[in-house]
Amino acid sequence: MKRVLFVILFAGTWLQGYSQAPSCAQTLRLARSTYEQGRLHELESILNPCLASGFTTEEKVEAYKLLTLTYIYLEEPKKADEAMAKVLETDHFFQINPEIDPAEFVALYNTFRTDPVYSVGFKFGPSVILPAVVNDYYTAADAAGTGKYAPGIGIQAGLTFEMKLFDKFSIAPELIFATRQYSEESLLFSHDSTETTEGLNELVYKQQWLDLNAVVQYEITRNKANTFATYVGLGPSASYRLNQKSQLNTTGLSGSAVSGADVDVTDSFKNFFFSVTAIAGLKYRIGEIFVHAELRYQHGLTNIINPETRTNSEVVLDYAGQFNDTRLSSLTGALGVSYPIFKPAKLKIKTK
Repeated sequence: MKRVLFVILFAGTWLQGYSQAPSCAQTLRLARSTYEQGRLHELESILNPCLASGFTTEEKVEAYKLLTLTYIYLEEPKKADEAMAKVLETDHFFQINPEIDPAEFVALYNTFRTDPVYSVGFKFGPSVILPAVVNDYYTAADAAGTGKYAPGIGIQAGLTFEMKLFDKFSIAPELIFATRQYSEESLLFSHDSTETTEGLNELVYKQQWLDLNAVVQYEITRNKANTFATYVGLGPSASYRLNQKSQLNTTGLSGSAVSGADVDVTDSFKNFFFSVTAIAGLKYRIGEIFVHAELRYQHGLTNIINPETRTNSEVVLDYAGQFNDTRLSSLTGALGVSYPIFKPAKLKIKTK
């Protein structure tokens, strides 16, 4: 008996919910008809119950739009502003259609802030590290000019923030954790009375940095539905060194190969270096978030080696190595997501 009562109670609750859904859909149809007949004073009482509970998101947007138009024509500007704000709060990406929407509605919409106040996000991607020698240093005179740098691989990942400045410009600072690895090869020579033996010295640099990028972005294009946009960015960057080690390998001398453990060469590198970051990207909206794809180039401006402590005794004595003045650049392909924060509000009109 209890089971039967439970089934009846559940069925009754389901039927009540099922019957309520079309009821609010019918309410919206009634509101449209009432608006078209010009009985504007009745709209508020018709729509309010389902606005409180029952309308879907799309139905809420249409209902608030009807109320906005109603208050415009009833010459109640304060209520019209409140209803327009509700439209924008319900659908952050609401778009007007100037060809269909009444001019009064379009004019009121244009007096509101409709863009995000700011966006927060995350991005990550692999990098190609591009070292460049500024000044060449060496242990033996024979090794002068023999050093060759090879690009390496790194990873970038970090947090992003974007806030509109004006028109199509925005400021987009980033805090990025970056690993940078690259290598250097240079020739070594050993002389005796009968012959000169040639060897090869390889230094693999392994670094971790924290980058602060102060990027200014410019939006190139955006489609009408606000689902797709392209942009470019440019700005200065400051990088703080978190960690630095080098793997040193020497081959060829005396027919032997020496491969040492990681050497702590922290003192030979500066704590900071500065660069310029350039970005070309696009973003696509999925629901409430944007997915980003970017190509990024970071051009090193300053030397990462500390001139006063470039010579590391372990590197010199065990591997005949020396640190060159070096600038680091990188090319990165990044993917990311951002979440826009909206706060619709009436714009302040500047008076002379």
